Amino acid sequence: MGNHGRTSTGRGLKITGVALIIIGALLYAVLGGPDDNPAAIFALPFMIIGPLVYFRGRQHAAKAVAEGTASPIYDSKPDVLYLRSFRTDAANMIKVLASGFSTEEEQLADVLRPFGDMVAVGRPSEPLPMPGGSRIYASDAEWKNVVLHRMRSAPLVVIRAGTGAGLFWEVGQALSMLSPDKVLIFLFNLTTKDYAAFADEVRSRFRIALPAVGSPSLLRAIVDYRENPSKVLQGFVRFSDQWNPVFLPIPSTIIRFGYNDFKSSFNLALRPVFERHGVAWQPAKRF
Repeated sequence: MGNHGRTSTGRGLKITGVALIIIGALLYAVLGGPDDNPAAIFALPFMIIGPLVYFRGRQHAAKAVAEGTASPIYDSKPDVLYLRSFRTDAANMIKVLASGFSTEEEQLADVLRPFGDMVAVGRPSEPLPMPGGSRIYASDAEWKNVVLHRMRSAPLVVIRAGTGAGLFWEVGQALSMLSPDKVLIFLFNLTTKDYAAFADEVRSRFRIALPAVGSPSLLRAIVDYRENPSKVLQGFVRFSDQWNPVFLPIPSTIIRFGYNDFKSSFNLALRPVFERHGVAWQPAKRF
């Protein structure tokens, strides 16, 4: 499939996905719900298949951008490098449905675009990339060199806290090669146990102490149903010139558009990073 065809396919799938969601919602509303009318259950396939089709359209669109003439992978502009464990990708149906109309990675890429386009190493076996940072594919023998090359030129390296030998190799390279202002740790959907393990590894391997981050209060979890008391507060860790960490919590919001609406909250949390780099900060637009 050519790049133009992939763009058209992506657009068509996204339109189809939205149409299926609307049809499902209208059927559900007209039939009155399963308690009033058992036939309302026929609306559910539309409301499940619709988001999956829309997500596949975003994947085709992401591949078209990565392979297009204006691809951030091949241009000469500096790019934000996003490092994460592949386990965090929305690689199964449950994760896709939970990601809503845009994944947290897509929203983070939008917020950080004033620093540059976001790029990330792709999972070698995936037929289509995850929506978000443009994917760079490399063999097992090449990926470390790809990461090092991108890391040297990146204005900002965002590391999503997680687990895995590959991720900790990347963390070590970032902490040894880069100045503190270029490193940003992203804490998102992370259990307290996993964050403690991540912080312990960073401290023991690299002699850098990450901040103690608590869990959301029960009240905060009630106000914002995306919060979970079993997980650490979501946010970012930036560093001073002496590698002293500063936690930037993602603010909780009452008014939001969809379950996975984080763009405005990311933008607010990252304002100090913009100011430190002298990059103009503006309130994020949700649409």
